[in-house]
Amino acid sequence: MLKVLFIAVILCLIINMPIGFSLGLASVAALFVNGDTAQMLLVPQRIVAGMNSFPLLAIVYFMIAGAVMELGGVSKRIISLASAFVGHKRGGVASAAVISCAIFAAISGSTPATAAAIGSITIPEMDKRGYPMDYSSAVVASSACLGVIIPPSITMVVFANTCGTSVGQGLMAGIIPGIILCAALCFTNWLFCRKAGYEVEPKCSRREVWMALKEAFWAILMPVIILGGIMSGFFTPTESAAIAILYGLIVGFFVYRELKVKDLGGLFYKGALNSAMIMILIGCSSPFGYIMTTNKVPEMFSNFILGISNNYYVIYGLVLVIFLILGTFMETSSIILLTVPIMTPIMRAIGADMVHFACVGVIALAIGMATPPVGISLFATCGISKVTMGQISKKVWPFLLVMVLCLFLFMAFPGLCTFLPGIMFD
Repeated sequence: MLKVLFIAVILCLIINMPIGFSLGLASVAALFVNGDTAQMLLVPQRIVAGMNSFPLLAIVYFMIAGAVMELGGVSKRIISLASAFVGHKRGGVASAAVISCAIFAAISGSTPATAAAIGSITIPEMDKRGYPMDYSSAVVASSACLGVIIPPSITMVVFANTCGTSVGQGLMAGIIPGIILCAALCFTNWLFCRKAGYEVEPKCSRREVWMALKEAFWAILMPVIILGGIMSGFFTPTESAAIAILYGLIVGFFVYRELKVKDLGGLFYKGALNSAMIMILIGCSSPFGYIMTTNKVPEMFSNFILGISNNYYVIYGLVLVIFLILGTFMETSSIILLTVPIMTPIMRAIGADMVHFACVGVIALAIGMATPPVGISLFATCGISKVTMGQISKKVWPFLLVMVLCLFLFMAFPGLCTFLPGIMFD
């Protein structure tokens, strides 16, 4: 059965069938070849069961919320605020792009949305100031990865739900690592710009800073409401996503007045389409995972990994390296749904904290989004700047190296990830 399962998946992927449908069709083929046609009823049952999870509703809501914020004028005000504070520093425009990505990440929960919303404004602005287009694209591509690390995070919702840990704790775990990564990317940019000898921009006056802060107030209030509500227990992560949509619509229509009624149809269509793609993948992965579990694939893989070494850090590091490698050529949700059910027993066997595992796992997958050849963040920024994948790949590696170093720092010091969830949920 397992041979048929994996051969069917590979054949489907070779003919460019979407991975969600590939997993579902492979499950049907494996059960059919096994000879027990009655078991084929498991496929629709497991698909429905896989999607029948309240926390997964947050995916739909955050997709729509991100689209609302992108069209509602939030992104450009966030960029103006970041520029007012750091624009006068060496490489200030690029650092403003990094910080803007971090702030917008606390709104959208999506890397592509962050790359599109921030990159479409900051990349042309950096070009005007003499920054190489490939470097500008690399800055935004790497910084957009913060979109799935800083809460709210669609990827974290999927990861935490798959490994069986608290979605709320998983979201909170990303705050401190996200801030550290933002600072590390800003420092890397400063070193590059210092070496390149870019001129320093004039410092904004106090009045200009105040005006930027005043304009961006309603934009930056949104992550405060979302995170504050989750931390206080006033509402769940799923409910926070619904509130984010409502807040975004109010701000877009009545405060910034950049959102129009005619935009709503395309906005909800885009959110529904992107959500449907993820939900189909989640649903179809359920019978696939069930077949692997009943055939003891996770147990066999676990025994293999644990047979390599019994050292906590060696095994943990190996799992993260697997995530990093898979991230270079696979989509994030696919990696989670295919590998996390197998990796989870291994991490439990070595005594790893599941919240910590979810956090560093998401960070490893986020790095993959900016890693050639299939990094979705790279494609998003290339589409804006019109540079080739080869050009941006040469400039993005210093940022990727810094992010990988930070990843293993978080692995070695779990408290950086678990401190906030510990005090918020205990």
